[in-house]
Amino acid sequence: MTYEHDTHQPEIFTEDWPGQYEIFAWMAYLCPIPHVIFLVTTLKENGLANAALHGWANFNGEGEDYFVVMPVMRHTHTYQNIQRTGEFCLNFLSPETIERCKETIFHNEGEDDEITCAGLTHESAASIQPPRVKEGFLKLECTYEWEKELCPGGTNILVCGRVRHIAVDEDFLHADLAHRYGPDRFTIHLMATKDPDTGERMRGGIGHIEVSREMEI
Repeated sequence: MTYEHDTHQPEIFTEDWPGQYEIFAWMAYLCPIPHVIFLVTTLKENGLANAALHGWANFNGEGEDYFVVMPVMRHTHTYQNIQRTGEFCLNFLSPETIERCKETIFHNEGEDDEITCAGLTHESAASIQPPRVKEGFLKLECTYEWEKELCPGGTNILVCGRVRHIAVDEDFLHADLAHRYGPDRFTIHLMATKDPDTGERMRGGIGHIEVSREMEI
């Protein structure tokens, strides 16, 4: 049996918390597509580090041009910092390290250095002012290119950043396929879903990639 539905929100799909469907589309809970999780670092006005977990992005480009396109909520410090400085860094971390990043949710005041609060280590970037996170095995230093509202007047702004510099751990680059995408590499966001018959929330989680076979696509 296949569950099919149009864009109209079912009545049983009530909010699990206030404002849920102002941030996420209800349909996202019917198509829980996995995404890689990373930590976005920016600079606050006082020069301290801001760090925010992020679980949605696309990476693409041509030739020497490589871009990150990601939705950012307009009320967040991350968006405000990108608007002000035009710079940000994506830091890819192992599942074990990602657990520590949750501390940035609770320590996000102006006087908090959010990298330090998460028990992580500053690392100077090569092309931008915001710091990298040393524990990351892959870091993308980006500058602001453009933005677009997904929905007019809505919460999410689609931000495009041009990758200016890449920092990659040598052991990651030289690892075979299974170890390049093993349990201590990319952290995958497994989004919560809703039961289409009852509307009950079904919890999500995090995971890692398990390679089934080598195949060029």
